[in-house]
Order: sequence, then C-alpha cells, then structure tokens
Amino acid sequence: MSTNLTYNMRLICKSQADHDKIVRTLELHRDVYNHMSSNIFDTKVYDKKQIHDKNYHQCRKLFPKAPSQVIIRAKDAVYATYKTLRSNKQLESLKSACEMINLAMRLDKRLYTFLENGIKLSTYNKRVVCNYKPYPKFEDMFSKYSIGDPLLFERDGELWLAISFKVPEPTHVENSVLGVDLGIRRTATTSEGVVVHDKEFLTRKRKLRYLKRQLRSKAKTTNSSSAKRKLKAIKRKERNRNKKYCEHVANTILETKSNTIVLEDLSSLKKKNLGKKAKKSKSSRNMLAQVPFFMLLQTLTYKAPLKGKKVVTVNPAYTSKNDFRGILRGERKGCRYYTSDGLVFDADWNAAINIAARHASKHDPQLPVSSSLPLDGRLDFTGRLPSTSQSCNSGQTCFVQATSS
Repeated sequence: MSTNLTYNMRLICKSQADHDKIVRTLELHRDVYNHMSSNIFDTKVYDKKQIHDKNYHQCRKLFPKAPSQVIIRAKDAVYATYKTLRSNKQLESLKSACEMINLAMRLDKRLYTFLENGIKLSTYNKRVVCNYKPYPKFEDMFSKYSIGDPLLFERDGELWLAISFKVPEPTHVENSVLGVDLGIRRTATTSEGVVVHDKEFLTRKRKLRYLKRQLRSKAKTTNSSSAKRKLKAIKRKERNRNKKYCEHVANTILETKSNTIVLEDLSSLKKKNLGKKAKKSKSSRNMLAQVPFFMLLQTLTYKAPLKGKKVVTVNPAYTSKNDFRGILRGERKGCRYYTSDGLVFDADWNAAINIAARHASKHDPQLPVSSSLPLDGRLDFTGRLPSTSQSCNSGQTCFVQATSS
C-alpha cells in the first residue's frame, strides 16, 4: 500500500519566449479539450477508444500546431471527466458540455524530463528548460521515493509544477484506541484529555460567512461583477484558513501513541432534512457550518497512514449521553456530565471515551482505550496556559463529587 503526497514547485523560465511557448502549449491543450468535450456531449460516446477514433485525426487538422501527445493528454483528461460524471450519476443532469477554463495539463514521459534542479518540457515549437528552487523537504522526498506524472499549470501569470510522490505506508499495528469528540466551540476533544479550540478562528469564520452572504445576495440581485469577484476571493480565503486550521488540529491529534483514531461519523449532520424529530434550524446549520468536519476527517485520513496509524468512524448516537463506565445513564449540562452516582466528568471527554469504546467493542473488546484527565479545567487545552488549580498529573484520573445547589 502507498499514498501520494503532492508538492507544488514554481518554475523559472530562462526567457520570456520560453514562458510564452509553454503557455501557448497549455492553451492548445485547453482548446483541444473543449473541442473534444463538446463532441462527446453531442454524440454521447463515452468509450475511450471511440473518443480517440472520432476526435484524434480531426483535432490534428483543426489544431495543426498542437503536438500529438498534447492531443492524447487532452483526450485522456476528457475521458476521465466524463467517467467521473458517470460514476457519480451526474451525467444525465448535465445541461452543457464540460469546459476547461484554467490552463493545466497532466504531463507524461514524452513531454518532460527531469534534470538537476530543473525540468525539460516539450512545447508546440521546441523543448525548453525551466529551473526551480527545491526546498529541503522536496529534495528529501525526491531522493527517496518515485514520482508520478506531474501536473503543469499556470496561476497568476506564473508557471507551477505539482509533483506527486508515491510514499509506502508503514504497517499498521493496533495497540490502543483513541477517541475524538468533535464540536463547535471545542473543535476536538480526545479521550486522553487533549482539547483543541480556537475562538479567533470561529470569530473570523463568522465574519467571512457574513461577508459571503452579503456578496452572494448582491451578486444575485444586481448581477455585479465586482461582487462576484470579491465573493470568489472570500471563498478562497475561507478555504485556505480551513485547510490551515485542519492541518493544525490533525497534527495535534496525531501526536498520540495510539495507532487507531476513532471519530464520529458526521456525514449527515449538515443536511437540511434530517427527519421531523431531528430537523435542524437555519441558525443551527449555520453554526455547524463554521467547523470543517469533513475536511478535518480528510486531513487525518491521509496523514495517519504515514505514521502507521489509521482513522475510522463510528455512529455518534448516545455517545454524549451514556456513562463511559457502563453504569446507569447520567445527565449532560453544558461541558459537564453529571453521573448517576454523583460524580462530575467533562462531557466531551466522556463522549470521546464512548466513541473509542464503541469501535473497540465491535472489533476487539480487549483492545485498550487510551484515556486520561477527565475534568474540565484540568484538560490539556492547546494554546492556553494551565491555571494554578490544575494540580493533576498527566495520566491521572480525577473526579469530583457533584453537589446539589
């Protein structure tokens, strides 16, 4: 088993003429792609060989400057696009042919050759050599692992190369299970007592979502090009912030020694219609949309195998209501969980242990659950200094007696 890690590298052309040749080649690839896509949409022919037979020689005549390999790469890209639409059952609802707008092309061995700190690319005219400045991580990956066909693309007037490395995954050995409870105010709480939260991130996210709503309304009512441009920039900014935050949360969770990480399956949480009993209000859906749960799951899923860990999900039903010790159910009030025998736990910590135990009970009941530090105020909050009352040592189980008011 192996996973792909992709790194972007900015290309440095030796002259403006070489830069223009590469851009022109990408433009030819885009034109061929759009022509083939329109033909496929009209003829409804999705077989790869038939696409080649019906379009290759025609494109050689319509685009005489386009190299044959560029036409083949465009054909492969078009076929992959429509194959994905068919797999996702979106082809029947397609009202117009797919169109490529940005300049990008997946290279193959006939179109590039790696040199020392450089790459030789084939264009519509002749082969050109571009340099790049590799950073230490890239040099280390390049020397250890094999690479796939890179993606050449243009962005903001600059040429970039996306290079994927095939990294073998370490063997996964299940030693213990770590549960992770996800939430809005506390993004993640682990069964080991580590809490990741960021009030500034949520505040900035609310501001960005408010700006998106205002710009979307203006763009819809006035058809303002300025509003559309600003809306696109706001979306990109929000996506980048989400990605950076998810990387931070994932790295914090992966510091555990447990090789199995269990999360809640929240795939249906943000749907508009969850049934009459569990129907969410608009304000509730807006709050849930603040935290990128699915992006966090994706980030953890591709990072964990590189460290010999795996990520699984379980049904979150009743994980916040049940007592992790298996006794009579208690009551949750805010961030505290009042047990039936008079103790008080941190509610998210209790839920995280239930999440881990649910996975262990189905796969291996003897598999230990990694847990410690149950009290709110004594949990390890990342980004916040502990108070003087946090006297419990790491790994020590702490309880308090519930008092009636």
